[in-house]
Amino acid sequence: MLLGLTCVALVAASFYIEHVLGIDPCPLCIVQRYAYAGLIPVFFAGAMVRTHVPAQRALLWVAAILTAGGLGVAGYQTYLQLFPAPLVTRCGASLSYLLDTVAFTEVLARLLHATGDCSDTSFRVLGLTLAQASLLMFLSIALCLVTLLRRKPATA
Repeated sequence: MLLGLTCVALVAASFYIEHVLGIDPCPLCIVQRYAYAGLIPVFFAGAMVRTHVPAQRALLWVAAILTAGGLGVAGYQTYLQLFPAPLVTRCGASLSYLLDTVAFTEVLARLLHATGDCSDTSFRVLGLTLAQASLLMFLSIALCLVTLLRRKPATA
């Protein structure tokens, strides 16, 4: 339940940063937001299922896959921020425009090859860029999931 609430807070914070502070997210930020949003129902469903039943284990594995994807995207964005491409000014067209005008597979390719705004490090939280903070959150979630998946069922 705590992991689900954490993801709710992270998604809410991302909307606050976007809509209240006026900082536009890059495509990689949006993918990370979707990963957090995808984790919310998985964690809440996992909290409602009895401990150590196959359904809970399956939900934990789904969460692990989503977390690994988010971890990879946050890691890639952190790489872009640490080693920005020279003379790049933007990530590209907005995600909504891309989804309306090109094939989904091309959108994925463009998202994963984003540059420019994705390497912007001007906004920081506790001294970390948003990508670094997200990387740290995904890593924390991954460690929690490893701990939960390694638990042995209690013997009666």
